[in-house]
Amino acid sequence: MNEEISTYYDEFAPHYVPGWRSVQYYGPLVADFLLRAVTPECRVLDIGCGPGQLTSQLADDVEVVGCDVSPQMLASAREARPGGRYELHDLHDPVPADWGRFDVVLAVGCLEFCRDLGATLRHLAAVCAPGARVLVGAVEDRTLGPGASTREFSAEGLPGVAMHAYDATAQLAAVTTSGLAPYGYRYVPAWRHEEYGYVVHYGLWELRRDR
Repeated sequence: MNEEISTYYDEFAPHYVPGWRSVQYYGPLVADFLLRAVTPECRVLDIGCGPGQLTSQLADDVEVVGCDVSPQMLASAREARPGGRYELHDLHDPVPADWGRFDVVLAVGCLEFCRDLGATLRHLAAVCAPGARVLVGAVEDRTLGPGASTREFSAEGLPGVAMHAYDATAQLAAVTTSGLAPYGYRYVPAWRHEEYGYVVHYGLWELRRDR
């Protein structure tokens, strides 16, 4: 992962949650998924966990493993949920096998920087337990061309760093080659990009590892 991204998120980790609450729309959708998917004593993998705002309030008997490229975000996540495990990890790399298998996997709010959606989904599928439930949010910009597209993430904060978007056909192709089965897809507003004055949308997928 680009070192600039790690530094960018390190710098505002202490202030991330208040700002996230003011611009994001996907939090309630993730909360609804977790309410339906998380069961007692299950294992949850939170990819691009940031300060742990999506999973910090899960029941104490749920084992949460979070990963991110920002050490300061991970420090905030550990503070929010001291019983969790938080690791430095790039979503483009395979998930280490010694983390074990997971019953629930989240990859929401992080795939903006995913250069290869199919490869990342294959990495997630590899650590899913049979019957695992997965929630994925890929940027879908219908103003851009078909397939995979990019635009600058932030001219002010991350000049030259791309935001990666995938149309619905490219998303479905990535899902079907990953070994995960699609159970639901929605095109939803994800967060408001204040710098550029528009709302980023996700293709939000509920997936399962059927075997």
